[in-house]
Amino acid sequence: MGQERIQQYAIRRGVPEDADAIYALYRSLIGVPYGTWSEEYPSRELVTEDLRTQEVFVMEGGEHLIAAIVSEESDEFDGMAPWYPDVRRWAQLSRLGVARDCQGRGIARRMLAYAMEQAKAEGYDAVRFLVGAQNLPAQRAYAGFHFDICGEADAWGDRWLCYQKRL
Repeated sequence: MGQERIQQYAIRRGVPEDADAIYALYRSLIGVPYGTWSEEYPSRELVTEDLRTQEVFVMEGGEHLIAAIVSEESDEFDGMAPWYPDVRRWAQLSRLGVARDCQGRGIARRMLAYAMEQAKAEGYDAVRFLVGAQNLPAQRAYAGFHFDICGEADAWGDRWLCYQKRL
């Protein structure tokens, strides 16, 4: 996969050398208003596994990593909502994080769009992901994509909206 320039930002597939920066980004977002991340999640082991399986995309701004998103093939969400019944292959999006000092600039939307473009290029039929029911900023940010909200689920101690979109 190539790089994509967004103003002064570049999006690329994460590499193992990004592990410290991704983990630091995730840790910096614990406790943000509306957030669902904790001391336990996302873990360093999860970051390492995402990179090992080449499932993470990162955005760099200058010399700093400012955003990350995971796109994986997983059945983890299967029973959580009435997902499109005819979809054969899902890309499951998760762990979208944007550095606090870069929030409000459309970076989360751009990362989501990029992950969806890559999923389509890789032959996925649709994407799905969960958004914290209390995460109003994320819900506003994603509204322009016209996702279908196909249900709500209680998991991991939080309430989630279940988003899906055909590619």
